[in-house]
Amino acid sequence: MDQARSQFLRILIDDVQRALDRTASTDTQSDRRNLLRTIISAAEGASWIYRVHVLSVAQQFDVATPQIEMAFAEASFSVSGSGEIVEQARYIPLTAMIRLTTNVAQSFCPGADVDFGDAGWQKLRIGIAARNRITHPKNDNDLILSDAEIEAAKAGFFWFLDISANVMEKTVKAYSELVADLKQLGQELQSGDPEALELYRRVHQGQGE
Repeated sequence: MDQARSQFLRILIDDVQRALDRTASTDTQSDRRNLLRTIISAAEGASWIYRVHVLSVAQQFDVATPQIEMAFAEASFSVSGSGEIVEQARYIPLTAMIRLTTNVAQSFCPGADVDFGDAGWQKLRIGIAARNRITHPKNDNDLILSDAEIEAAKAGFFWFLDISANVMEKTVKAYSELVADLKQLGQELQSGDPEALELYRRVHQGQGE
């Protein structure tokens, strides 16, 4: 992770820690709502780092299709009556984006396993649903957050941090192995290795078809 993204993530986690400290001190419903919003906001920021990382590595493996890139950018395009290309924003729910990012990672790094049957995933979904409820309340009860909802949001957030870091670590390793293979192939080509030359020829024939 580059320095800018690392700093961004640090700010998000610091915000969560401050909100946790405030809630531990007074624990009013207002504090709980602030904590929940902060947690899910941090999860959204971490998801952005996750997707940008996975997309950048997917591009190196040549598996990032235009459809994937548009989905990650949460955008689609149409053509106006005057022939202008118009970009349209397309909101993708946080849970769907996490699943998409993980699927893309697994397309070039099969070892990047994530158990979406884990309790942590379910707790993250509970936290998101509660955040959505307090963001668009219909009555007083919608603003009340239970102990279980707060604990679920906390557990789900830290579960996501853990699995996303694990997937990113594995994709970095897969990319390092790809680079090593390419270096080895280059050395074999330079030495005139028959098998390497045949592989190079087949690859370029496939690209030309």
